[in-house]
Amino acid sequence: MNAVILTTAREHDIHKIQAIANEVWPVAYAQIISAQQISYMLKMMYSSDSLHNQMMVEGHQFILAHIVDKCVGFAGYSKDNNTTYKLHKLYVLTTMHGKGVGKLLLEEVAKRSQSKGATELILQVNKNNKAKDFYMANGFEIDHELVLDIGNGFVMDDYVLKRKL
Repeated sequence: MNAVILTTAREHDIHKIQAIANEVWPVAYAQIISAQQISYMLKMMYSSDSLHNQMMVEGHQFILAHIVDKCVGFAGYSKDNNTTYKLHKLYVLTTMHGKGVGKLLLEEVAKRSQSKGATELILQVNKNNKAKDFYMANGFEIDHELVLDIGNGFVMDDYVLKRKL
């Protein structure tokens, strides 16, 4: 496999983030939530306006993973409080699972967060998402459960995981 190059996403990279999300979400969540909820959440979190707002207003940083000239994954994170950063998103093309791309993205988020003073990284993951096992294998522990009403009759039924940096 060619080297994975990590870059900081800019506003003009929004389409790359959307392409990954639109390819991965229907596969990753097909057995967990309804197709209607997948569609709703993709629009809610990955529309151009939403991603622009996340980047330019909410202070989210995005890291892209490229192999040669193809974007194969991304991670999005932001400051939660003075000592905690939150990993909001980490998705890798399913054809690239098990090849270390997700771990590289996760460790880059941890490194960048720690360099800004974070001592802890948190995230939310659906209770039935097998990604939970990936996070647990990479030093995260279940902190608590969280059920969030996200509108339109849908909820997110998650674990909040944390990892000391």
